[in-house]
Amino acid sequence: MQTRKRIGMIVPSLNTIGEDDLRRFCPEDVAYHVHRIRLRKEGGVVTPESLLRAYLEATDDASYLKDFGPDVITFNCTGASVAYGPTGDALLAQSMQQALGVASSNTMLAIKRALAHVRARRIVHVCPFADKFSSGEKAALEAAGLEVIKSVGLNFVDAREAARMDPQTLAAHAMAHADPGMDALLLSCANVRAFEAVEPLERALGVPVVTSNQAVLWDALQQIGWTGQVEGGGRLLQ
Repeated sequence: MQTRKRIGMIVPSLNTIGEDDLRRFCPEDVAYHVHRIRLRKEGGVVTPESLLRAYLEATDDASYLKDFGPDVITFNCTGASVAYGPTGDALLAQSMQQALGVASSNTMLAIKRALAHVRARRIVHVCPFADKFSSGEKAALEAAGLEVIKSVGLNFVDAREAARMDPQTLAAHAMAHADPGMDALLLSCANVRAFEAVEPLERALGVPVVTSNQAVLWDALQQIGWTGQVEGGGRLLQ
């Protein structure tokens, strides 16, 4: 009898969409388990310092997931995964894997791998938050050798509000910033309904669309050796 593969995912305490997306898109023969990490606020809002604290606590928090014996653990928060600098995503994955003895990844590392898989070099990057957050993501992408021909922040200040934006509205924002020279469109943030907008946007734009939760799922499936197609997952998950 084949043992069922299991994914462990850490999400910020205020997030909801990562779990919604896994319920919708994770293959039926793969199990997933979620642990929440406290995303503290300063003066009622999440700050770059809040994200850095979550980054620094991620390895310890991942130990709760290690206990059930997952095949891979991923830390799913785009902003926090780059909070330690442009190459902090790789450092975090290495730290988690060494400490836990489990294959480990995070959102930005998954995004970089996903963009490489669809052979994208020139990208448009759309982030729901202000430039002080999107700039860290842009720097991480450029550190990986990608050309970010446009990086756009939608200036949300609360991730819970961003989560209420429907996929059609998010797709309209993305369409407004599309560039004819791009190889792919990146919709970042694990707490927006971007995954649902992937296939309509790909049909409209003719290029691959990568999102945070889509990339995290694809990356985790790659690491556990799952092969197949995910309906509605876009070119990345075909």
